[in-house]
Amino acid sequence: MKVNFEKFGIDVSRIRGTQGKTTCPKCSHTRKKRNEPCLSVDLENGLFNCHNCGFKGCAMEFQRETKREYEKPVPRLEKLGKAVLKFFEEDRKISNNTLLRFGITEGKEWMPQFEAETTVICFNYYQNGELVNIKFRGPKKAFKMAKNAKLIFYNLDAIASEEEAIICEGEIDCLSFHEAGIYNAVSVPNGASKGNQRLEYLDNCWEYFENKRRIILATDNDEPGIALRDELARRLGKDRCFTVTYPDGCKDANEVLIKYGKDALREMIDNAQEWPLAG
Repeated sequence: MKVNFEKFGIDVSRIRGTQGKTTCPKCSHTRKKRNEPCLSVDLENGLFNCHNCGFKGCAMEFQRETKREYEKPVPRLEKLGKAVLKFFEEDRKISNNTLLRFGITEGKEWMPQFEAETTVICFNYYQNGELVNIKFRGPKKAFKMAKNAKLIFYNLDAIASEEEAIICEGEIDCLSFHEAGIYNAVSVPNGASKGNQRLEYLDNCWEYFENKRRIILATDNDEPGIALRDELARRLGKDRCFTVTYPDGCKDANEVLIKYGKDALREMIDNAQEWPLAG
C-alpha cells in the first residue's frame, strides 16, 4: 500500500513531520488569503480534511502484488449431521436456512491438534462462485485452513455490488448477521492474534473494498480484536470506517444474537459510529 496525495492535487512538500496543514485544492484559490493553510493532512495514514470547505478523504492506495499460485481445495460435499445441526440451531441460534445459504458442509479431515482424522465442519470460501478455500472446524474449537489455498474474506461475493460492508472476525459471526437479515457482512479467515497484522486476505481481494462508501468494523471486543479493527481502519481509510458498540456481556455478533436477539444485532449496526478523525 502507498499514500498518493498527488491524485487529489494536494501539495504536501512543505509539511514537516507526520502531520501538518497545507492549502486546499478545492477552495484555497477562491479565498482572499489564498496561501493560508486550511487543509489538515496526516502523512502516515493518508487522511486529509479541509476546515473551510469540508473536502476530506484518504489518499491510501492499494498496490497489486505479484500473483502467486494457489491450490484449489477438494470440495467436501457431505450434508451436516444431526449433531452439527443441533450445535448451530440450539447453541448458536443459526437456522438451517442460513447454513444452506452459505453452503456449509461436513467432512473428514486430518487435524494436527488431535493427530488424527476427525469429523469437521467445513466453512467453504467462494470467490466469483468458485470454491477457493475451506476452513475446517473440529472438536474443541480446533481450526485449520486448506493447505496452500488462497486466503480471502468469508462470504466475499455478498459485498461485490454493495456500497457498504461489515467486517467481522469469524464465520459464525457472519452467519449471525445473515440470520438477522444483514446480508453484506464478511469475515476475516483466521481471526485476530496480537502482533500479527499481515492481512494477506486483504491484499488478495482489496478491489472489493476500493469503492465502498461505508465499512463497519465489527471485530471482537477484546485486545486482539481491537488491534485488528485499528489495522483494518488504517489500511481501508479511517474516513469511511465505522465502529460498533456491543451490548453488555457481548464481545462478538453471535453473542449478541444469542443473548439479545436479531433486533439487537440490527440496532447495533444501525448505531455504528464514525471513526474519530483528528482535526
